Amino acid sequence: MKVLNMRLAQGSSALKAFFDVETGDSITIKGFKVAQSATGLFVGMPSEKDQNGKWWDKVIMPKDLKAQLTDLALQEYRTLTGNTSTPTSPGPAAKDSDLPF
Repeated sequence: MKVLNMRLAQGSSALKAFFDVETGDSITIKGFKVAQSATGLFVGMPSEKDQNGKWWDKVIMPKDLKAQLTDLALQEYRTLTGNTSTPTSPGPAAKDSDLPF
């Protein structure tokens, strides 16, 4: 798996970057996000909003695979932003955030 086309977001919102992922089988999945929560940076899955205003992930993956993706994406994000400090691991608050991703 590798991170493709990471683009930094403009402005001062919690959304920091967008990126795509290519799997080991050369399948590209578009629409991942890097966002900032109260506990640190985290990776958001591609998602869509339903007619009731609730956000749903369009990609579901096992925890260990998501952890691997998060490590790859945050490493790429730090490279792009020039921030080489060690990131803090997002806790449960990042998952429960009201951000739409």
